[in-house]
Amino acid sequence: MPETLFQKDIRIKRVTTIGYRAAQALNDPVRIKILEILSHKQMSAEEIVKALASSGFKKATTTIRHHLDTLKSAGLIQATKMVEVRGAVMKYYSPTLRAFSYDAPADFEAKNAKLIEDTGSKLLKVLKSVVEDKKFVAAIDGKNNGCSLCKNDHFREYLALEILNAALAKAMERKEYGEMIVTPSGKEPAAKSGKA
Repeated sequence: MPETLFQKDIRIKRVTTIGYRAAQALNDPVRIKILEILSHKQMSAEEIVKALASSGFKKATTTIRHHLDTLKSAGLIQATKMVEVRGAVMKYYSPTLRAFSYDAPADFEAKNAKLIEDTGSKLLKVLKSVVEDKKFVAAIDGKNNGCSLCKNDHFREYLALEILNAALAKAMERKEYGEMIVTPSGKEPAAKSGKA
């Protein structure tokens, strides 16, 4: 019998519902930066080139158009407006995915373990209500895609998480969310920093 030299239990830290094409499109830091830039306002390719340059990414407009085509094909951006400028058509784009190009501090989970646990408990109740909802059950009825490895229905799991993802995106569009996140001075709100 072989001797085990190393063994470690790994926990899932993130859940992402993303298709293959979208995952491929996100495999480039410039494209992620484009999504981040577009999350502020719709822009044309030329405006994106300027915004990228001010962020340290100097790219030609033709290169950015290629990136935009890739993001559009993956369903991560859409054309939102077309304007005629000197006989040519200028397209403006907006994202369908909110991307953040940050890395959390190494001790983030440890420092926020209680909040993560409490939020997980609340989300479990939300997921339960989604999975048990008659509309959800009817939408997936007969589409059992049992896993050949574990026999679980990952398609059902995927769709429940897609609903949660879409609901989170809707919540982030609401005025109340913006008021929670944005501070006039750019400083951390008093409730978060512990300052009065």
